[in-house]
Amino acid sequence: MTASQFWPKAQIAELLLGKVPIVDVRAPIEFAEGALPGSTNLPILDNEQRAQVGTCYKQSGREAALKLGYELVSGDNKLKKIEAWSQFFRNHSSAIVTCFRGGLRSQIAQTWLGEIGIHKQRLEGGYKFGRNFLSEIIQTQSGKISLIVVSGATGAGKSLLLKEVSKTSNVIDLEGLAKHRGSAFGGFVHPQSTQIDFENQLGLRLLELQQTSANKIFIEDESRMIGKCAQPELLFNNLRSSPLVVIDEPIESRIETTFNEYILGSPVGKGISQDGLAIFASFQKSLFSISKRLGGLRYSEVKGDLLNSEKHYQDEFNLASNRIWIEKLLTYYYDPLYQKSLDKKSNSIIFKGNRQEVFEFLKNSTN
Repeated sequence: MTASQFWPKAQIAELLLGKVPIVDVRAPIEFAEGALPGSTNLPILDNEQRAQVGTCYKQSGREAALKLGYELVSGDNKLKKIEAWSQFFRNHSSAIVTCFRGGLRSQIAQTWLGEIGIHKQRLEGGYKFGRNFLSEIIQTQSGKISLIVVSGATGAGKSLLLKEVSKTSNVIDLEGLAKHRGSAFGGFVHPQSTQIDFENQLGLRLLELQQTSANKIFIEDESRMIGKCAQPELLFNNLRSSPLVVIDEPIESRIETTFNEYILGSPVGKGISQDGLAIFASFQKSLFSISKRLGGLRYSEVKGDLLNSEKHYQDEFNLASNRIWIEKLLTYYYDPLYQKSLDKKSNSIIFKGNRQEVFEFLKNSTN
């Protein structure tokens, strides 16, 4: 095996920063737990086959496991896998191959592709090395980057503001990396990131920022947990001790922002459908999860409003009544929690204003 057949470990940063596509040939169950950014799963063994080979390895050793693996991936099965890989490489000419350690599975894929004239590198050290590299970036960078934290009550438009700021300044979008809005009602329509994928994406973002020598990095005020994803301790401690800017928007504006994001911006806003009904079911589930904090009477009140909104949606596609339960949820639940948290951080506040005023302040702070 010559050196040219590997993408070398020393150039892992160039691989990740260059957004080089990666064909990950691990089994789907492995890939689902975590993958390098830019990876596509085209497995050499499916989950059941992987389990069979693993059992064979434990019972009969490496050679027997290898023999079984080749038997499982043969004939039409092999041809289909090679065709899937070759199609991917035809569409992504710069792509490389990896498996867990950059060993046997990616080597086999590399060899089979070579036999049909497609010569691709495989990542030296594999996914494991890339994962360790990104974890090290988190350890070395999280505690020393210079942050300005954007806070504000629910519906103040923190994410919208940071999205606009990101066009000209450096931002870490924790909710985007976690694929979760960071609240009891914060699950996106698509599945949330696994903890490992969240960390891998965060490591890549920190690596990107390291290249810019960023003076200030803007980040949203978040709890340690963003849905099921936990911020690394060093980053969270940095966030908690950094200067704070606060968006102060009136309740009417916050209701509209929340309505636009959670109702109009979801399948509910696209018409009557099973997906829309599923969103209302998720709202009910989320509401129940905070029922103890709301108290019995307020929980029943908001639940009744939510059920009424669902009925209006089903019967006549009328969405306006959703503003009623949104307002109560903001004032009964989110605002007291926010104020309690903000009181603890009052000494860290360096600016407070409406969304436009905060935008101007952030823009000027990088000049």
